[in-house]
Amino acid sequence: MSSLLKPIEFALNATLAVDPESQHKLERYDHRLIVIDITDLANKICVGIDKQYIRLSANSKHDPDLTISAKALTLLKLSRDPDSLFSSEITIHGDVQFAKQLQDFLQGFDFDWEAQLARVTGDTLSYPIAHGIRTLTGWLSDTHQSLQLSLAEYLREESRLLPDKSEINDYLSDIDKLRADSDRIEARIQRLRDQRS
Repeated sequence: MSSLLKPIEFALNATLAVDPESQHKLERYDHRLIVIDITDLANKICVGIDKQYIRLSANSKHDPDLTISAKALTLLKLSRDPDSLFSSEITIHGDVQFAKQLQDFLQGFDFDWEAQLARVTGDTLSYPIAHGIRTLTGWLSDTHQSLQLSLAEYLREESRLLPDKSEINDYLSDIDKLRADSDRIEARIQRLRDQRS
C-alpha cells in the first residue's frame, strides 16, 4: 500500500495546483491529520495537510483529528458522493465539525483522476485504463450487492436463520395483541381494586 501512496499524493497535489480555489481552502486545515481506515483491507492511510499540499503516509506519530473507517468500495463512492460521509456505512471518530468542513471541501473539489492518468500514460492509454477501472469498480459494486442479496435470501429461505417479511409482520402483530390484552387485564385489575376499596 505504501508504494502506491506517492503516485496518489502526486496526482492529488497536481490537481490542486490547477484548482487555486481548492488549494487556498486547504490552507485553513494546515497541520490537520486524517486517518482513513480501510476496514476490509486492514490498511490505514494518513492524510496530513501541509499548507496547500496533501501528504500521504502509511503511519503517523501524531494523533489524528479525524478517523474515517469504511470498506474500500464505500470510500471509493465517497470520492464521487461526499454526502455519503455521514452514511451508516462510514464510521467517524474525532472532530465532527472538521468532518463537516471536509465534506464541504470535497463537494467543491473536482479530482479529475482520468486527466491525471493521461498526464502519466498519455491519451492513448488513459482511456482504456480508465474504462477498465470503471468497469472493475462497477463489477465489484454489483457483485457486492448481489452477494448481500444472495446471502440474505439464503439465511431466510435455506437455513431459516432470518425471518421473512410476513413472519416479521405476524410477530409484530402478535406483540400488539399481547400488549392490548395486557392493557385490558391491567385495567380490569385496577377496576377490581377500586371496587374492593
